[in-house]
Amino acid sequence: MIYKNRSLMASDGTVPMELLEKCIKQHMKEIPRLEKLDNYMDGRHKILGRYFEDNSIPNNRLVANHAEYISTILVGYVHGAPVVYSGDGSSALRLLFKETEEESHNAELGMNISEFGRGYELLYMSSDELPIPELAVLSPFSTNVVCDTTIKHKCMFAFSYVEEADINDFCTGYIITVYCKGFTDTIICSNLRSAATYRLVSREPSYFGKVPVTEYRNNKKGRGDYEGVITLIDAYNLLQSDRLNDKEQLADALLAIESGTLGDDEAERSETAALIKKEKILELEPGGKAYWVVKNMNEDQVEVLKRSIKDDIHEFAQVPCLTDDNFVGNSSGVALKYKLIGLEDKGKTKERYFKRGLKRRLRMYENIFYLQAIPFKAADISITMKRTLPVDEETLAKVAQETEGLLSWETRINRFDPDLDAEAERARLQAEQQNTVKQKQAAFGSYDFKDLE
Repeated sequence: MIYKNRSLMASDGTVPMELLEKCIKQHMKEIPRLEKLDNYMDGRHKILGRYFEDNSIPNNRLVANHAEYISTILVGYVHGAPVVYSGDGSSALRLLFKETEEESHNAELGMNISEFGRGYELLYMSSDELPIPELAVLSPFSTNVVCDTTIKHKCMFAFSYVEEADINDFCTGYIITVYCKGFTDTIICSNLRSAATYRLVSREPSYFGKVPVTEYRNNKKGRGDYEGVITLIDAYNLLQSDRLNDKEQLADALLAIESGTLGDDEAERSETAALIKKEKILELEPGGKAYWVVKNMNEDQVEVLKRSIKDDIHEFAQVPCLTDDNFVGNSSGVALKYKLIGLEDKGKTKERYFKRGLKRRLRMYENIFYLQAIPFKAADISITMKRTLPVDEETLAKVAQETEGLLSWETRINRFDPDLDAEAERARLQAEQQNTVKQKQAAFGSYDFKDLE
C-alpha cells in the first residue's frame, strides 16, 4: 500500500501521469523483497549459492523448505474450509460464488497473503450476455493500491502493469491498467520509469462504486508468514549441508604414517599406495604407526543444535511441527489446544484482516446488485471462517446428550456445531419423530378412543 496526498489527484478524479510514475517507482523498490520471499517459497534458498574455491571439497547444498511448510499449514488451517455466508440475500450470493469458484479463488489469494504479506483481488464484470461480477488474483509483483493520508486511508486508485514482448521475448513496452472509482484507464508506455512515454489509449466505465482492487493484508505490517524466520531457515540448511560434507570428508580421510615411508620417490610412493588400496595390507617398520587424520564429530551435539534451530523456526513462525513426537504423544484434547494456541492466535489475526477485505468485496457486490435490481445488503451478511482441525464429534455428541436438562437445546446444538441452525434442526427432529410415530402406528395399528355414552 502506497500513501499519497489526495491533493495530488486531478480535480476530475483522474490520475496525473507524474503521480502514477512516482507510485510505480515506489512500488518497484519492494520487488527485491518479493523476489526473495518467492525464492524461499520455491526452494531457491541462500545455501544454493555457496561455492568453494577448492572443487575437491564436498559442497552439498541441502534445502529444507520450512518456508513452504509454514505457508501450507497456515493457509490450510485458515482457508481450508470454504467461507460461510449467512443472512438475508446469502442464498443468491452463494450461488454466484459457486459459479465463479470463489472457494478456490480465496485459497489462491490466501497463499499470496501468506507468502508476501499481502494479496490483491480484482473485481470485474464478465463478458457474458448477462454480465456477472468475477474475481481475479493480481500479482503483488506488479500491483499496488494508493491511499490518501487521512486517518481512514481511503483508496484513491490502484494500478497493475504487464510487460509486452515480441516473438523473441524481447520487451517492446508495458501496459498499465489504472483502476479508479468510476472508470478504468489503460495506458501504454515504453519505459515505466518515464512518464513522458505514458499514453492513454482507453477509458472504460466502472460500476462498483469503489476502486475495484482490494488489498488483503496478512497482519498490521504486511509481513509474510515465514519472513521473520528466514535467517533460521538458512542456519538449518547450512548445518545439514555441512553435516553431510563432514560425512563425505570422513570417507576421504588422509592416512598418516609415523616412522615409515611408502617409497623413495613419487613413482614408488604412488605404486605402494595403489598396492595398499588393492591388497588392504600395510607393512610398517618396528615402532611404526598408521592412523587416519579426521575431524572429530560429536553427533550428539550436532543433533542438539539441529533440534534447537528447528524448534526456533516453529516457535517464532507460530506453526507447530506436526511430525514431532512431543506434539502428539499421549496429550489430551485440552493439552493439544494449548500447544496450538500460537497457531490459533496467528489464524485469528489472518482471519480478521481477511474478513476486512471480504466486507469490502460484499459492498461492491451490493452496488452491482442494486443496478441489476437484486435485493441485497452487505450489512445483512454474516461471514464465518472455520478452522480445518480434526473434530472429536463422538465426544461432542456425548456431551450434548449428557447436558440435556442442564443446558438449552440451542446452546447444546451450538456447542456441537456452531454452523447448525438450532431452530431448523428442531423442526427437522420433530418432523422425524412424527414420521416415526406414524410408521409405528401403521405397523402395529392404532386405536381411536371416543367417548362412549
